[in-house]
Amino acid sequence: MWHAKQLILHGGVILLIGLLCGAPLGSAVVRGKPEETIRAWRVAHSSLVMGGILLLAVAGIVAQLQLSAWALALMVWAFVASSYGFAVVLPLGAHYGHRGLTSNPPFLNRVIYFGNTIGAVGLLVGTIVLLWGAYAAL
Repeated sequence: MWHAKQLILHGGVILLIGLLCGAPLGSAVVRGKPEETIRAWRVAHSSLVMGGILLLAVAGIVAQLQLSAWALALMVWAFVASSYGFAVVLPLGAHYGHRGLTSNPPFLNRVIYFGNTIGAVGLLVGTIVLLWGAYAAL
């Protein structure tokens, strides 16, 4: 199934990005960086690894869902867009020290906020469609 293959491909990419975020995490720990910096890299590392695994897990169950072609595409691309949104802004925020929890200045914080919003909305939409397809398959 084409959608499952897309989830596998993008899940692998996100997993790789998450694993690569382990290097700056380790460096921050070894160099005695502030706890806020270490936490930000830990969040980037663990969240992106989990996000990649989520895409791989969904790829494994997508054939069991009862969804129209449109709903299936919506679910897949919502999860993929969400994952890439987080894959960009979590390392960016960790590197520059912005969390992006509000849209307050500076500009980079606003960019991170926008990426976090894409990530959160994508996860919400993807999960709602996933539950819809799972319920329909009962």
